[in-house]
Amino acid sequence: MKKYFVMAVMFVSLALSAQVKFGYVNSDRVLAEYKEAISAKEELSKWNRDMETKAVTMENEIKSLEEEIKNMSLMVSEERRNERIAHGQRKLQEYYEFREKVWGQGGDFHRKNAELMQPVIDKINDVIKKVSEREKFDIVFDANTGTLLYSKPEYEITDLVLRELNK
Repeated sequence: MKKYFVMAVMFVSLALSAQVKFGYVNSDRVLAEYKEAISAKEELSKWNRDMETKAVTMENEIKSLEEEIKNMSLMVSEERRNERIAHGQRKLQEYYEFREKVWGQGGDFHRKNAELMQPVIDKINDVIKKVSEREKFDIVFDANTGTLLYSKPEYEITDLVLRELNK
């Protein structure tokens, strides 16, 4: 909150000292209404449903094995029973590995999301820059996060800060 207040004070004082044109973009609305973003989210959702179906199939197989082991009669040899238990444990391990591979940190879901959404995000950013330049905005923010989306290059002071730090 303090960060946003400092940014607001800084930009209000900048605006008062010069004619600076500010703008903002509601990124949540863009992602909710942009056809390519909607399509990418639908594709990701379908892919995720397919993965969930595979996970449920694996769960059902494990439950079936558990039932089979539970219902084995006393007539079944200890060796056969141990084989089924070992098979069930392997299936359970495969299930956990599948879930981690798909939905774990940096897993397939995250990669698929990036694969589908990165071209959309890149296009949105290109259009934000194009509109900002055409409409002569000096600075444009994301209304949802306060993130700087566009700024005229002359407002960047990174080199000045680095020179001061390296003195």
